[in-house]
Amino acid sequence: MALFKNKETSSEEERFKRNQTINVSQGILSIMAINLVNPFLSIFAIRSGATDYQVALLSSAPALVSVLAMIPGARYIDKQKSKHRVTTLFIFLHRIFYLILAAIPFLSQNIRASVLVATIALMNLPGSIANVAWQSFISVIIPQEHRARSIATRNRLQNLIGTVITLIAGRFLDIATFPIGYQIAFFTSFLLAMVEVWVFSRMDEPLGPEVANETEEIEESVENNKPFLSGIKDIFKEKKFLRFVSASIVFHFAWQIPWSLFSLYQVRILGANNTWVSILSLINTGGSLVGYGYWIKYSQRHGNLQTLFASGIWIFIVPLAYAFSKSLYFVALINLVTGMVFSGVNLSLFNATLDSTPEKNKTSFLAYHQTAISITAIFAPVIGVGLKDLWGFQIAFLICASLRLIGALCFKLINILEQRDNVEAA
Repeated sequence: MALFKNKETSSEEERFKRNQTINVSQGILSIMAINLVNPFLSIFAIRSGATDYQVALLSSAPALVSVLAMIPGARYIDKQKSKHRVTTLFIFLHRIFYLILAAIPFLSQNIRASVLVATIALMNLPGSIANVAWQSFISVIIPQEHRARSIATRNRLQNLIGTVITLIAGRFLDIATFPIGYQIAFFTSFLLAMVEVWVFSRMDEPLGPEVANETEEIEESVENNKPFLSGIKDIFKEKKFLRFVSASIVFHFAWQIPWSLFSLYQVRILGANNTWVSILSLINTGGSLVGYGYWIKYSQRHGNLQTLFASGIWIFIVPLAYAFSKSLYFVALINLVTGMVFSGVNLSLFNATLDSTPEKNKTSFLAYHQTAISITAIFAPVIGVGLKDLWGFQIAFLICASLRLIGALCFKLINILEQRDNVEAA
């Protein structure tokens, strides 16, 4: 616990090691809290009387809030001298909503689903800002040369511990009385989240001369020279960033469109309960733990964009498998394979985003990217349900699989373009 005390570090190396330890600890607590809630929201919504479109809104409505909140929030964060303090605040504001979720079962049955959708949407107001603030902050405290391995370590432990929590919670929710079991899980999530906020607050923000000068430069740029529309125009001056955002929009739309369909198919067609949701998560994590070691080495040899393509090209397998699946056991087998390849997406997507983002006003540019993919998330899950209503689950899943192939190919294209630019520059 000594690592969590506020103290002066004797060197940058000690500061980095301490921050890395705290970052991993915060990540573990975060995933413990999240995995007591998120994996079971769809089942909770369905059991609370939600329609198919309300289940889709569990993904779409938070995305709409992100679009409205993220860019103004990021510009506010870019003006702050201490990114750490403001990031801690927004993480805290987001985690409070777990307590509100625990109170929803006290409401009348006929309004629970609507209130649930509204709560999940509103909690993304501080949540989306906290996410982009965290990304910007991590880019400062973890040097680029250590970032891939550091993020992989955090992700591995998050996947392992998060899956154990999901297994325990899933079994508990299936044997506990409805909705009391969900209330206990959501309230426990709130308590863990409060510990998470405290741990994150122990992080040591570097404010050396270089960081201080960069902060002053950013503040002056944001406050004096960058009205909102002018800031948006800056996107078109950054060719590398613009390419990445364009590819990311296509990739994320293809990734997001079957999200609601997976939950609906598991519960309504295959008869999955909370325990099965936990088992699928466990198998997926098992695959990802195997895959991380390979993808770390691959990214170090080939770069983040190539890794993003090489791993992302395989995620079409998931909707393809669902199109022909009649058994949860078959879905479980596919989850093992996709967990192995999807660990490469989780690892390289974050790092590729940071690599493609300009250093100046980094938080704002990260917000532009997050806002773009949030716009796709507003429509993608609802479109997925619409495809299901028009042609049924099988055709909808096949369309989603085709779109995912196209999305991954976009990253291959921009990787080729960047290599060409590097050759020309040399």
